[in-house]
Formats: sequence, C-alpha cells, structure tokens
Amino acid sequence: MTTIFMFPGQSSRYPGMLDKLCELHPANHDLLGWASDLLGRDLRRHYSGEPDDSGSNAELEDPFARNVDVQVGVFLANHMYLRALEAHGVRAELSLGLSLGEWNHIVHIGALPFDQALRAVEQRGLLYDQGPRGWMAAIQPIAEHDLCEVVEQASERGVIEIVNFNSPRQFVIAGEQAAVEYAAELAEHEHFAQSHVIERQVPMHSSIFAPVAERFTAYLNTLDFQAPERPWLANRRGGFVEAPTQADFVELLGEHVCQPVYWRQSIDAVVAREPEAVFVEVGPMAVLHNLLHRKWHANRKFRTDDRDAAGEHFAGLVAGLRMVG
Repeated sequence: MTTIFMFPGQSSRYPGMLDKLCELHPANHDLLGWASDLLGRDLRRHYSGEPDDSGSNAELEDPFARNVDVQVGVFLANHMYLRALEAHGVRAELSLGLSLGEWNHIVHIGALPFDQALRAVEQRGLLYDQGPRGWMAAIQPIAEHDLCEVVEQASERGVIEIVNFNSPRQFVIAGEQAAVEYAAELAEHEHFAQSHVIERQVPMHSSIFAPVAERFTAYLNTLDFQAPERPWLANRRGGFVEAPTQADFVELLGEHVCQPVYWRQSIDAVVAREPEAVFVEVGPMAVLHNLLHRKWHANRKFRTDDRDAAGEHFAGLVAGLRMVG
C-alpha cells in the first residue's frame, strides 16, 4: 500500500493550533522561531493571542482577521504536522494539497524550499487582502449538473462560478455576495442541499480575482522552482504534471488564484495510479478526510488532528500507519 499525504486549505484552522503543535512535537518551537525570523514578526505570539509589549492585545483578538495570517498560519500548521510525522518515521512518496495546501505539497515534493514557500504564501495572502471582495459558499450534497443550473440562474444577480470541485457531490461557489446568497438559497430550496458560507471577503479561485492572479504571477517569476523529487499533482490540472518546468509552476500556480480547483479529479488520478492508496490528511481538522466517503473511494484514510486529545490521537495514528506500511 502507498501512503498519500493530503494537505488542507485555509478553512482548516482554529485558535491555538500552533501552540498545540509545538507541544506535540517540540522541534516545532524552533521551526516557528525560524519562520518568525524569516517574516520579521513574532508568529508564536500572534497566533497564541498574547498581548504585545505595550500590554495591549486589541489587534490579536482574532489572529486570523487578515487573509495573510490565515494563509501563513495554516501553511505552518500543515508543515508542522508533516515534520512530526517524518520525525516518527512516517513518510510518503506521493502527496497533494487543496488550494493553499498545494504550497505544502510543493515543499514536500522538493520543488521549492520551505523558506521560499513561506515567503510566497505571505505574499499571496497580502495580495488576497488587497483584492476585490466577494463571498464563497460550500454546497452539498448536490449533483454537478444541478449546481451548474443553479449557478446559471444566480448569475442574473452578479458574477458567480463553481470554483472547487471537491467530491462528486460537494462543491464551492464564489463570486459577488448577492449572487452567492441567491445560489445558496436556490440549492437549498430546489435541491435540498445544505449551504455554508466559508468566506465573506475573498472570492478565491474566481474570475473576480484575475487582477490578484496577475500580480502574484509576477512574484512567482522571481522564485527558483526546482525539478521535483516526487510527482507534482496540480490543482489546476486535476492530475499529475509530467516533468514540470519553471514555466509550468509559474503558470499553474498563478492560474490557481483565479480559476477552479479540481480536487475531485486529483483524488481520482491518485487512486487510478495507486488503487490501494492510504490517505493521510496532514493538517488541522479533518476536512479532506471527511470528503473521502466510501461511496466515492473506499480507500483507508487517516487524519493527524484531534483537538481534544492531540498527543494520544497522534501516537495512535503513527502506530496505525506503521502497521499499514
């Protein structure tokens, strides 16, 4: 059996997750210190909500208030879980990442070192904070053709698109607020689907974000991508990219900002290559783990995170993966 690491996106977060990861794997203290030096700010204090030197913590009440802090925080948490797994001898030759998680995937496959990826994620978040406003909502369960009809109707209220194809019956829509709200209402009333607004500021992966993609692509051109040691599975392609070049990384990671994410197709591509794949979500919460229901793929799956019993759960996970391997 082949172990596959899955890195989640920026919805996978909660307060205190970095402190918990430092307790789980003490070497993460040093990693967080290094990341603070790289970005020039005290990340441990920021994400723990501690007051600044003046004694005020007004700006720290919500450590995820800015999108840049969401992206940096989740990227760090995913990487900390990866380091903890590898320190316990759990490794994977294949991985993939959803949205922001693709940057953890890029590091894991050796296409970019951690420090460059961290700075890129920070730049990505800063540009997102400066971009056009909009909403995102998750819709499930619903058939793709039914959601396409809903989106077409809702487009009368403004720009709206399907931006995440997450599973056969779970999707994310994004666009202008009025259109997203109307689409969610139509999906609920006409198809008995559930909707959940997951973002009220940043319409990621939608055409509204084309100006952000253009600016981020200019930044990507300054990075030095390397030929990866492991396969690259790009969100934009929904499959493996053979012998990727610098131009491929710049193009697809730039498009990634304003065009749809094909997660369902990516998982299908992994299972087609490795039918006995064992999936491990490497990051906070269990969003990707929960998407992999048995009616889609019956492969074994694990999650690294447990908010209530982190140490005990992680020890059990490592033991279980060693038995699988």
